[in-house]
Order: sequence, then C-alpha cells, then structure tokens
Amino acid sequence: MMQEFEKWVARVLLLNSALALGVSLGLLGERQPADALPLLYSAAMLGFLSAVLSLKRWKLGLWGGALYYALQLVSVYPLAGGWQFAVKAGVSIGLVLRFHSGVVVLNLVALALLAATAAVLAWRWRAPAR
Repeated sequence: MMQEFEKWVARVLLLNSALALGVSLGLLGERQPADALPLLYSAAMLGFLSAVLSLKRWKLGLWGGALYYALQLVSVYPLAGGWQFAVKAGVSIGLVLRFHSGVVVLNLVALALLAATAAVLAWRWRAPAR
C-alpha cells in the first residue's frame, strides 16, 4: 500500500514540475519577470529530476522533492519594497498573512505535498533494506 502512495507522490511531483517547466519556458500562464526565470527554471528542473529519481525509487529523488516543495512553501513580500522571496512553481493555493511590514503567503499545496513526501521518506527510513 505504501509503495502505491510513493508512486502517487512521485507522479504528482512529475506533473507539478512539468507545469513549472511550462511556466518557466513561457508555454503556460502569464509571462514571468526575467530576473525570476533562472530560479523558477532551476526549481522546476529540480522537481523534474527528483520525480524521475523517485519513480525509480531512489531516496535522493524524495529528498529532492522535499526541497522542491520547501522552496515553494513561503513567499515574502515587504510593503516598503526591497528584498522579496517567492518561488511559485506548479500548483499553488495560498494562505495570505498580512503584517504591518509586509505580506507572507503560505502555499498550502506545497505544505500538503511536503508532508506526503516526508511521510514516504519516514516510511522508507523505517522499512528494512531489500
């Protein structure tokens, strides 16, 4: 049963990263700022390569998938301008938190998929080696 869940997690990562690649290459969605494209493309490639490794059942693929989702977990937008952080790759549903100095967005899809990936990693950690 857990192996089927692991396959599902890998397939969702593959789909999510393929969407992110489409966005970073300008094939899907609105045009992205030029300064954001290298980070977006790198994140999408990280997710895509991690998905391929996960489908082959390599733990490194799961670790890469966890990093892929962790990069998307939080976006920060200060109201006064200055340094911002946002990686929106794949699918995103955000919980917006407004503060006096800025806005923080928590990506709930990335959070759920990070938790699913962490569950598979924990299961693989405890599972006896074959």
